[in-house]
Amino acid sequence: MADVISFSEPDEVLTAKPSVKKYLRYLLFFGPGAVLASMTIGQGQIILGPQIGAWAGFSLLWLVTINIGSYIIAYVSCRFIMLSGISTMDMFSIKTKKGWLNWLFIVIMLIFIPMFAAAIITTLGQSLAWVFGVGHYLVWGISFCLLAASLALLGRYRLLEYTQAFFVAVLAIGAVASIVWIKPDILEILPNFFTIGMHIPENYPAWASANYPSVTKTPISLVMLGYLGTLTVTIIPLAGYMGWIKVKKWGIFRGRENPDGFSQKLFRMFREKGEITYLPDDVAEVKKSHILLKPILVDLAIAFVIVSLVSASYLIAGKYLLGDSHVLPSDTKLIQEQLVIFTRMADWLKPLFQVSVIFALFGTVYAGFEAASRMSYETAKKISRHMERLPYKKFMLYLMIYILSLGIPLAILMCWGLSVILVLSLTLMFIGVIGVIIYGIGIIYLSQKVLPEKYKLGKVGLAIAILGVAFMLVPLVFLFV
Repeated sequence: MADVISFSEPDEVLTAKPSVKKYLRYLLFFGPGAVLASMTIGQGQIILGPQIGAWAGFSLLWLVTINIGSYIIAYVSCRFIMLSGISTMDMFSIKTKKGWLNWLFIVIMLIFIPMFAAAIITTLGQSLAWVFGVGHYLVWGISFCLLAASLALLGRYRLLEYTQAFFVAVLAIGAVASIVWIKPDILEILPNFFTIGMHIPENYPAWASANYPSVTKTPISLVMLGYLGTLTVTIIPLAGYMGWIKVKKWGIFRGRENPDGFSQKLFRMFREKGEITYLPDDVAEVKKSHILLKPILVDLAIAFVIVSLVSASYLIAGKYLLGDSHVLPSDTKLIQEQLVIFTRMADWLKPLFQVSVIFALFGTVYAGFEAASRMSYETAKKISRHMERLPYKKFMLYLMIYILSLGIPLAILMCWGLSVILVLSLTLMFIGVIGVIIYGIGIIYLSQKVLPEKYKLGKVGLAIAILGVAFMLVPLVFLFV
C-alpha cells in the first residue's frame, strides 16, 4: 500500500446539483440509523416516557431536544473513522495512558449491563405473563433472555431482527397516531421543547407520591438522566455503528474490498510513525473526503428525527392518557397501563400492542447482548493481548454468562422490592449520559489532536461538537443541586 492513499469518487447523488430528486435520493442512505432507532425505541420510551408525561406534563420535553447532543457526538465519532480509517477504540487504547479510557468503558459496562439485563428480564417477563395470563413473570423473563442469548451465540437472529424492526415501527406509529387522535394543543406543547433546564418540577405531584411510592422514591433528577439515557446513542452501539460504516463502505472505505483489513493496515501505519501521514494534502482530495461524509450525516439526522418524534409522542400521551387519570406505570405494572395509548383509538389494537411490546423488548435483549459483546470486545482487544487472541464467539459466551449470573439475581431482588425504575435510571444515566459525555470529550480530542490539520473540525464544527457535550451535561447539573 502506498504511503499516501486517495479517496474514491463519491456517489453521484452527493455531487449532483441541488434538487428535490437529489434530496429524496438521500433517503436511500438511511440504513444503520434504522437499526439504531429500533434499538433506541423500546423499554425506556414505553415505560419512562409515559410515566414522566403523567407526573410532569410537558415540562420535560426539552430532554428530547438536548438528545441531539448524543447524535452530534456520534457524528464526530463516525467522522473520525470515515476520514482516518481507524477505530476510535483502537486510537483510545494508545492515546490514553495504559488505555485507561478503554478500561473505564469496560468497567461501566461490566457494572451496568447486568443491571440493564435485570430490568429487561422484569419488563419482558411481566409483558409475557400479562399476555398469556399464566406463570410467574420471572420464569417468563429468564427463559426468554436465555433464548435471546442462545440466538445471539448462534448468530441466527436475522428473521427475528426484521420482525422486531416491524413491531418497533408499530409501537412508533401507534404512539404518533394516538397523539394525532387526541388532537393536543400544539401551541401549549411546542415551547416546552426549547425551555432547556428552565422547567423542572421540584416534587412529584401529591397523587403520585400517595399512590405510587415505589416510583416517587427515585429522585426527579435521576429520572431525568435515565430518560435522557433512553434517547441517546449510548456507548454500547457506537462500536457496532462503526462496524456498519465499514459494511456500507462509507468515507475512506469506499471502493475497498476488505474494509477491516484496510483499517488495521492504517492503524499499523499510525503506530509505526506516531501520526497520520497517509492522508492526502491535495485540496481536491480533502474536498472529496468531506463530501464522502454526507451519508452518515443523513443517516444520523433521520434516526434522530424518528427517535425524537416517537419519544415525544409517548411523553405527550402519558400526560393526556395517564396523568389526567392519575395513573402511572409502576414496578408491578410496567407495561399494562400504556395499553390505553393504543386502545384509545380502537379496542382491537390491544393484541397488536401486546405482541409489539414483546417483540420490541425481546429484540432489545438480543441487541443488548450483541452490542454489549461487540463494544466490550472492540474496547478490550487492543489493551489485552489475551483478549486479542480470544475468538469473539468465545468472548461473547463468557460475557453473557457473566451478565446473566448477575442479572438474574438482581431480577429476583426486583421481585422482592428493588425498584426497577431506580435501577433502570441509574443504568441509563451511566451508559447513556455519563459514558457518552466521556466518549464525546475523548473523540473531540482525537479529532483535533490526531487528524491532520486539513481534516480537523473547523471552528464552527468544533463549536457544535462542544455544544453537543454541553447539552448532555445540562441535566447532570441538577443531580448535584
